[in-house]
Amino acid sequence: MNSPGWETRLSALSLSGQMVAYALGIVLARQLGVAGFESYVVASAAFVLMVTLVPQGLEKYSLKLLPTLLDRGDAAGLLGFLRFSRRRVLLGALLVGGAVGLWASWTDGLSAGMRAAIVVSCVSLPAGALVHLGLEVLTALGRASSAALVFRLVVPAMALVLACIALAVYPGMPAAWAIAAWGLSWGLALALMAAQFRRAAPPGLFRTEPVERRRQWQAEARPFWLYRVSLAVLAQAAVLALEWLHPSPGTAVGAFAAAFSTAAIAQVLATATNRVYASRLSLLLANRDFDGIDRLRAERLRWLAAPLLVYLLVAFVFARELIGLFRPEFVAEGATALRILAVSTALTTLLAMAPTYLKHQGENRALFRGVATAAVLLMVLLAVLVPLLGVAGAAVAHAVASVFMYGNLARLAHRGLAQRQPGA
Repeated sequence: MNSPGWETRLSALSLSGQMVAYALGIVLARQLGVAGFESYVVASAAFVLMVTLVPQGLEKYSLKLLPTLLDRGDAAGLLGFLRFSRRRVLLGALLVGGAVGLWASWTDGLSAGMRAAIVVSCVSLPAGALVHLGLEVLTALGRASSAALVFRLVVPAMALVLACIALAVYPGMPAAWAIAAWGLSWGLALALMAAQFRRAAPPGLFRTEPVERRRQWQAEARPFWLYRVSLAVLAQAAVLALEWLHPSPGTAVGAFAAAFSTAAIAQVLATATNRVYASRLSLLLANRDFDGIDRLRAERLRWLAAPLLVYLLVAFVFARELIGLFRPEFVAEGATALRILAVSTALTTLLAMAPTYLKHQGENRALFRGVATAAVLLMVLLAVLVPLLGVAGAAVAHAVASVFMYGNLARLAHRGLAQRQPGA
């Protein structure tokens, strides 16, 4: 059970980690140069796509499944799911990482630095994917704060330390070394989470004969998987469009990455707490406690309001200074993009629980239709706006598509909740 004030503690941890990662991005942008930073950004984007694809939705599905298994005392099902998930994640990491690594090694059009950075990101994939799974499992087991400490703070802090050591030893280090720093950090995090899990596991769990409901779990996790992959593609599409359609992709990709990482500071406030809200929502829906759902939603909105307002004020007033921390070349295009992305990030953060509600209620068709429509809208907008407006066009396209998607999903979730209430 999380004690009062868990939202503040989780968000403080997540915000601290985000600021460490932000500082790492600034250091790397200044030290790697425009081309090196571009390689780092592209390899990081590849890792994000892979680490979203590999768990096959099982990590997010665990937030729905594990609380009910624990509530029923189903130790056999719990152990079976954990073993099944671990096996699927490792197999997926080997297949996806191997395929992408081979592609990067043999394809034409990649610089040597970008090629090496992508290959290193593939090597880091198994540990990174297991850590993502461990974060959700530990959250479901009531260890949200300690899991967030490792995932949100220890990982980026260790990556920053290792990158700074590498820069001290070899000031002209390639982007692959920075990706390797993240890989070593994922390995450390995996060891720490394994130790946490042994302490958090129900007594006698490992003496239980596991029961695996493979087909059921695969089918029920699929909506979480498709949704997560769709969001990852949406998040990275602007970078790819700038790489392909912009006349100066190095500066453009770097400017957009600087703006996007700055805008993401607000989103992490919700991301950290949404895991626990999702776990509580699962139990409230199972008990048909609609008053409790309304209170949960109001509690979340009240908590987010003040931090988001402060964030918007800082992003608008100090946009040029924030982007300038990365590189002076990024300011001209990145400052406007930051202001656009800050507004859309604040709005989507407020609405971010709507997809979780739809997934938990099995409204998969509506969810997929909403995400697919937003993806098509984004692609059309990127194709039109990037050649005309460059980085600002990519930011507008991403903002419009994101707000449209979350607004539409929030409308569907509100309507579905109203229809399920007694007397509706």
